Amino acid sequence: MAPPPALMDDLIGEILLRLPPDDPACLFRAALVCKPWRRLLSDDAFLRRYRAFHRTPPVLGFFHDGHHIFRFVPRFFPVCGASPIPHPDPDCWTVDCRHGRVLLHSLATSHLMVWDPIAGDHEEIPLPVNEDDEESELFTAAVICASGGCSHLDCRRGPYLIVFAGADSDDEGGVAWARVYSSVSNDWSTLVSVHLGPVLDAGDVMGKSLLAGDALYFTIEEGRRILKYEYDMVEQELSVIKAPPVIAGNMALVTAEGGGLGAAGVKGYSLHLWSWWIGPDSIGEWVPDRVIELDKMISIGIGDPTTKLNVIGFAEGAGSIFINANDSIFIVEVKSGTVRKTIGKRGDFSSIFPFVSFYTPDHGSTTLRVSMSME
Repeated sequence: MAPPPALMDDLIGEILLRLPPDDPACLFRAALVCKPWRRLLSDDAFLRRYRAFHRTPPVLGFFHDGHHIFRFVPRFFPVCGASPIPHPDPDCWTVDCRHGRVLLHSLATSHLMVWDPIAGDHEEIPLPVNEDDEESELFTAAVICASGGCSHLDCRRGPYLIVFAGADSDDEGGVAWARVYSSVSNDWSTLVSVHLGPVLDAGDVMGKSLLAGDALYFTIEEGRRILKYEYDMVEQELSVIKAPPVIAGNMALVTAEGGGLGAAGVKGYSLHLWSWWIGPDSIGEWVPDRVIELDKMISIGIGDPTTKLNVIGFAEGAGSIFINANDSIFIVEVKSGTVRKTIGKRGDFSSIFPFVSFYTPDHGSTTLRVSMSME
């Protein structure tokens, strides 16, 4: 005797609920089975259950900016299997990825672009100006969710902030400044700045960001120093922190145990993890956490002078550190210390932007429609 249709629908829903979130192609293949499955997989109630069931957004892949015939060609690289995430538009370079959004700099319009690669939506924002009403040639930026108390499981359709950090020169060396754009007010905040003093390499002043607590951190001078921006819209403060010893120049900012600022870098064949600790006297210092011996888990040529291990990215929310070793990319899971290979022999990935998100497209999203057209 066949089970009642309602019970069968519930059983199918429970099965689909367990599709792995780190392989979004499974959702597409399931949606192509029949119209009832398609309706279920695009239903908001089911997608909310799906995110709550799996709890932690997966690392779907990463964005990397390459060059082809004097043009920037940003591309998306999935870390496992096929992926429906599209490549960004050419003539853009990637600035940041966070909370389901990608922040790009359009070379054609000289605007920042906030892009939702799952829905296909984008919004352009003009670059802010410094105290002299000029745009900075050296800058970095971060995009963050602006919804208070958000779990960040699916906030890509909500309000957001862009924190922009620029660098200019004066008689004393370098000056870093920051402004915040709100998608609610459609305006940039007032400017805050801090003197950097002498800058070692003006061409590599501004780097990637980390969101930890109520502050954003940017690497500057190829990781030799760190710019801290406390972005509370009432009180804003910009300050500079020295990088951890030993690993400056081959470092990525990471989330430390407990959620604060941390750093990871390679020395020899070992991955060193550090955390920023504030003592009773309110003075901060770097404290070594642990060391992960990569040569025991990565197949590399020990003693080979061509062997290079570099930290090239960190996936916030997933605790995954990306290592480039002999043109192959490995992911180190910080919590477990395990290592897995993702991409091999694909060229020089010196810097990447991991994309962490559930792939739960809107009912009418472009990528979902494209998938359904394959039926």
